[in-house]
Amino acid sequence: MKKLLLPLLATTALAAPAAAFANHGHHGHGPGLFGFHRHALLAKVSGTGTSFAGTTATASGSIARSDKLGTGTFTASITNDATKATTHTGSRGTLKCMAATAAVKLTGTNTADTTSATLTGRTCTWTPTSGSAVSAFFGRGAVTGTGALASLSGNEHAFFVQKSDGTVSGVVFAGSRGLFFGQFEAKQRVAEHQAGDCGNR
Repeated sequence: MKKLLLPLLATTALAAPAAAFANHGHHGHGPGLFGFHRHALLAKVSGTGTSFAGTTATASGSIARSDKLGTGTFTASITNDATKATTHTGSRGTLKCMAATAAVKLTGTNTADTTSATLTGRTCTWTPTSGSAVSAFFGRGAVTGTGALASLSGNEHAFFVQKSDGTVSGVVFAGSRGLFFGQFEAKQRVAEHQAGDCGNR
């Protein structure tokens, strides 16, 4: 009897961690790995906007993917401070960056589930010697959640990239840093490269 029980116990012990990792991957449902995703969200957004290169700009559209909000909507209102602009010109093109703030709101499939934040950061416009200009806003600030996200705390980090045709794409991270924040940082580095490697300025 003992010989039969030992393999069974070993199989059960191996299955438990696997289930915990699998549970973490199901878009924020259940306890997840170490409970990180209970206190954070990651949302990919896309839409259109007015020119980010001006003193004010707006962007709006849909949440393409989110672990908690589903396929909801987003809005962003950006204010750029042209008096604090810096310009760098090189052989590859010209990069102009301005201090900026943005009011960002995400609304979930269930409209009672929202996040709101006023982010402080910068807007950069990269005009290459060949090709089309790209503008991007990068910022962070305290976040407030409602509905299912009422317990959300910490900061919101976001970036929005605008192509020359006015289309906007971006990623928003909100809440306590955990596994999702590493994903956000990786995506932001790609966005910074698109905007003339503005993260190195």
